[in-house]
Amino acid sequence: EWVDEMSKFHALLLGTLVVIHPCMYASGQEQWGDTDMSSILLIWNLVYNSISIMANPATPYHRDVNGQQQWLDMLITVGHYAPLDFVIPTLNLWFRYNPRTIIAMPGSALEHGVGYADGNHACLAYYIQQNVHQSVRIPLCTSPHMSDLQL
Repeated sequence: EWVDEMSKFHALLLGTLVVIHPCMYASGQEQWGDTDMSSILLIWNLVYNSISIMANPATPYHRDVNGQQQWLDMLITVGHYAPLDFVIPTLNLWFRYNPRTIIAMPGSALEHGVGYADGNHACLAYYIQQNVHQSVRIPLCTSPHMSDLQL
């Protein structure tokens, strides 16, 4: 039921990925061509094959262990809370992390973190597990480049 209710939002994420990282989109679509995996398409309309949900997260600076440096994870924040900053210290970047914000970034390549805030909030982290690509023999895509943007 939850997956059904999220289908329009997932379509928005998918459309975003088509524009900002078309190679990752194509590679992700290819994984579902495997006959063992194709049945999931009836309910899952994303190229991401994994999701983590973190409730009220305050996360110290870290790099994610599940993705690849050339892949963009999508982080979505939801809830009701005081303003938060999403920080990428390596690049000296601070982003306002308000409810309903989407951040696409290579979480395994860039150290990042979020401070604590009063209120109820959650982060939905969408990413691709490399072992799924390996099991269906899909090569890794290249890193995104400005020339890839579908403008």
